[in-house]
Amino acid sequence: MTSTPAPGAAAGLVRTLDGLGGFFALAAAPPDGTDAVPWADVLAGPALRARFEVVRTILADGAGMPADGLDPKVAVSAVQVGLASRLWSVALASAVLHSWLPDLSSTSLLASPVHRGQVPLAVRDLAAGYAVDSPEEAARRIVGTVVGSSLRDLHEACAREGRTPPRVLVSNSTSSLVGALRVLSARRPEHAGRVAELGNLLLADPAVRAGGDLVPAADLPPGVGTTVPGVDPAEQAFVRSGCCVFYHLPEHGLCPDCVLAPVHPGRVTEAH
Repeated sequence: MTSTPAPGAAAGLVRTLDGLGGFFALAAAPPDGTDAVPWADVLAGPALRARFEVVRTILADGAGMPADGLDPKVAVSAVQVGLASRLWSVALASAVLHSWLPDLSSTSLLASPVHRGQVPLAVRDLAAGYAVDSPEEAARRIVGTVVGSSLRDLHEACAREGRTPPRVLVSNSTSSLVGALRVLSARRPEHAGRVAELGNLLLADPAVRAGGDLVPAADLPPGVGTTVPGVDPAEQAFVRSGCCVFYHLPEHGLCPDCVLAPVHPGRVTEAH
């Protein structure tokens, strides 16, 4: 059952998310005239395939190559990572900074069906959501509304329309979670402890953990693995269970957290 935030809390949440920038932005119910549509329409075959092709062209142009020369799965990964990062970022920042989680389930979400559209992410009713007064409650609600609903539907749509293995998509998603945790912790260092606690709980969820896990740093070559907030990098680093295939882009090596990186450390692109 959803709760109702205190008066003005919804507007305060939007301001907080806007202030964080990047993938954290969330709109209240978009006014008439925008291109926002229900999440199911964003993930519908024609719209999603068109989005893949637009992103494929952009990536190919940036690499100085024809679009038909770029593996289409690179564009699928890029689209999926972008949308997953928005879901994770909004969920984490809302829970950590406001102890409130908007309803981010598939039936509540709205977004532009095109790349770089007017509304990156929105919800039908910003006042519909959940009070999350502890990291445990926040993790439980995020798993229910994001992992088990909107993110699951994103995976299924990208697998179906982008002909991409589920293992790639799940690992993209978990890697995106780690990235969102790192960004939020860096932008709000005073809340780094809460970010780390929530992150550890989410990474322990079986559906999330299927995409990657913490590995003893002693088992990894230098430069391999990604740091996770609250985890001593001298002890452990995150390594995903799949590959995003971005290395198919010219001059782009393996990501530091790639499943292939421990075996091919010399092909890793240095993290920034």
